[in-house]
Amino acid sequence: MLTVVKNYFRFMKESIKCNLKGVMEYKKSFLIQSVFMFFNNFFFLIFWFVIFNGSDGNINGITMNDILYLWSLPVISFGTAFFFFGGISKLGQYILEGGLDTYLTQPKNVLINVMVSGMDFSAFGDLIYGLVIGLFAVEFNILKYVILVCLGIIGAIFYICVEALIRLLTIKIGNTDNIEHICINTLMITFASYPEAIYGKLIKMLIYTVIPSAYIAFIPIKFVQTLNFGFLLWFLAVACGFVVLTAVFSKQMLKKYESGNNIAMRG
Repeated sequence: MLTVVKNYFRFMKESIKCNLKGVMEYKKSFLIQSVFMFFNNFFFLIFWFVIFNGSDGNINGITMNDILYLWSLPVISFGTAFFFFGGISKLGQYILEGGLDTYLTQPKNVLINVMVSGMDFSAFGDLIYGLVIGLFAVEFNILKYVILVCLGIIGAIFYICVEALIRLLTIKIGNTDNIEHICINTLMITFASYPEAIYGKLIKMLIYTVIPSAYIAFIPIKFVQTLNFGFLLWFLAVACGFVVLTAVFSKQMLKKYESGNNIAMRG
């Protein structure tokens, strides 16, 4: 079992290295998209600075530091997920166009293979932004910063799993672009961008279950702030649960996939 895990990590590392070499062939496009995304996020932060500047730095117990956490850790997760494993967003397209056949003919796990098949250039801007803001969130405390970054990287699991679960539905219902946009961009990211205290019981129930915003933001942030290992165990347990759910669901859905007879070689 350990050997299999090592082989998959080696496979992912080599695939990411190849993707990075491909990125370097389009340096200008990569830099433009990354810089644009960085400043796009930064403008949202200015909005919060203005609000807190006009309210003596505290709004019902919520401070600017809380906002910095919300705009760092979840953003690191997003950047990690879609920069290094951006191929997962193409899963629906592969299913619709029969391109998934190429991955089904290979010995590696289909989802992992698809994950490392591409990168989202603009997500690098998110990743750098999250890393920079994270330093200010932890007030340059190195220990907390290392923890924050590690949890941010692990949190990428939630974005990847939700993306995979939605894209696999393409096998049954067709194009899932709108569902993906609503679930990840409209719900998952939006709920993780505002303090937990503003949400009512119904919304909290949603973000702790169906839409896992709490696990890319509130739970890991609580651990960084308090170093209460109960939050860490909770976070890791739910992350593992999402991985298992995605693995089981993908196995069932791929059985129903109808080949597009589009066999091709992938290097």
